[in-house]
Amino acid sequence: MNFLETKGLSKTYPNGVEAVKSLDLEIQKGQVYGLIGPNGAGKTTTIRVLMGIFEPTNGEVKFDGKQGVDLSRTGYLPEGANFYRFMRVREYLRWSCRTYEIPDCGDRVEDSLVTVELENLGERKLDELSKGQKQRVGIAQALVHDPDLLVLDEPTSGLDPMGKKKILAIINGLADRGKTILTSSHILPELSQVCTGVGIIKDGELVLQGSMSDLREKFTTSKVELGFESPPGGVIDRIKKLDFVNNVEEVGGEGLRYLVKVGDNERAKNQLPKMIFDGDGVVTYYDFAQVTLEDIFMETMDGGSQ
Repeated sequence: MNFLETKGLSKTYPNGVEAVKSLDLEIQKGQVYGLIGPNGAGKTTTIRVLMGIFEPTNGEVKFDGKQGVDLSRTGYLPEGANFYRFMRVREYLRWSCRTYEIPDCGDRVEDSLVTVELENLGERKLDELSKGQKQRVGIAQALVHDPDLLVLDEPTSGLDPMGKKKILAIINGLADRGKTILTSSHILPELSQVCTGVGIIKDGELVLQGSMSDLREKFTTSKVELGFESPPGGVIDRIKKLDFVNNVEEVGGEGLRYLVKVGDNERAKNQLPKMIFDGDGVVTYYDFAQVTLEDIFMETMDGGSQ
């Protein structure tokens, strides 16, 4: 049974814009599910419907087998969250905890601070924190009542590389603790570091959904990146003729770097190295990379529903 699911979920705004069109999301317990799509695809609208901020036009939401999301068991960090800037961090988390009518919030607050590695900044005013630190406070407030489901809308948006790394590490740590996490982003390399399941939205429609392992098997094309000291002569032409090679693309325009897309990983691993290293050119770079979330996303965007 899915832990969180939607059936035919739709949202049409009063101006007639169909932001979400008959979504059937399936999120398993303990999964880190990435809701991805280009800007304006409907990710934030979907999350706001799930959280009860917007009423759906049609469809239903089920949470742990029951109708509607149980907000007492859900933590939420909205995109671009605002904070009470002159409150202190610990004070803000206590206030957040009391909104869930928890009688003793002391331990919950301290546990949340430790989880996001801000235990030494508990008496700092929110206005004095960096943007990355504020995002971590936002995750702490979403955790303070120990929810079963975390919903994080664009949690790394606008952060510097170190801030993003911290947030992703926190998400991975929460996943290790068995939390179910729904997160959204259009920055695919970040999501690929944390997600075990993915749903791709295009123009308000769900065009692809599945576990990362299943999708990597479905999108079998992998990439081999090649670099040569000088133009490699006929070896590239011979590679192009191999029946398991889907495409060979020159990178950089100097005839020294190539991207080879293959449809049979095992045959590529067995045959390509010998052909390449026995060829005319001096090889300076060789890397066999598995299909990435970005590959899956771009192929889905180009090809429509899978």
